[in-house]
Amino acid sequence: MSLTYGFFNSENGDRKYNADQMSEYFDGLVSNGVYENVGGALQVIASEGMAVNVESGRAIIDCKWANNSAALEITLDSAHPTYNRWDAIVVRLNYLDRNFEIACKKGTPASEPTKPSMQRDATMYELCLAYIYVGAATSSILQSNIEDMRPSNLCGWVTGLIEQVDTSTLFLQWQTAYENYYNEMTADFDEWFEDLTEQLNVNTYIKRFYKRELLTSTSGSNVIALDMTGYTYDATDIIHVYINGLFGHVGVDYTLDTTNMTITTTATASGTEVIIEVLKSKIGFEVLAGSDGNQIVGSDNQNIEV
Repeated sequence: MSLTYGFFNSENGDRKYNADQMSEYFDGLVSNGVYENVGGALQVIASEGMAVNVESGRAIIDCKWANNSAALEITLDSAHPTYNRWDAIVVRLNYLDRNFEIACKKGTPASEPTKPSMQRDATMYELCLAYIYVGAATSSILQSNIEDMRPSNLCGWVTGLIEQVDTSTLFLQWQTAYENYYNEMTADFDEWFEDLTEQLNVNTYIKRFYKRELLTSTSGSNVIALDMTGYTYDATDIIHVYINGLFGHVGVDYTLDTTNMTITTTATASGTEVIIEVLKSKIGFEVLAGSDGNQIVGSDNQNIEV
């Protein structure tokens, strides 16, 4: 029978509906993916050792739903002693067993490993929540090893009444725009620095200060002090902030407090990686100690052998 319909009240048992017919009611109204604003949106967060936590949240596949009401811990297999691999954390609908599961899909160790592909056929349908890079001989997973795939077309956010938005093109466009911006910024800095040294006619070098923090569940952990050894703030300093590997914009992704010498990130989730890099132009030569105890001079970013 090609025509189906529903739902009507039953009279003497003449109208009976099954789960598939109930699910089909939402077909075309709701897309596959993760609910962005429910719980923790199934975000994958590094835990202790080789374990990760999948936060609470809901997902839907073919109008069938899964609800994760609390953080779910998944322990990855031990790292290979000599080869790297990619693992995937997936939400999986099993048509044959008629159930959902959240699981780790282990990749193949290799010198240049590939990411596991998602199975989507008559027996199973998988959404990729995250890819995890497992380095050779590693004993723990850092948040920087986790690549969030929820916004991509391997997972996606649940949308209603419209076709699922494919963000892969948007992400490629963003990445290209960022690379162009970074290249332009670097070129502008090099030009400014060259003009500065020519005008002043003095020897200068760039001093680099670096700090890395992982946010915790403690209140206020997103307020990070600029307390790098030997660092004193100056308005001409160039400050770069990277949040989970992405370049942050002041006033949007973080604020800079020059009175208290702190940076406050808008990101607050536990496990978020924040890297602060400060470039300071200094006049003169930096004095370094050689391996034989003699003093040598050179730039902060040079590799000098003695």
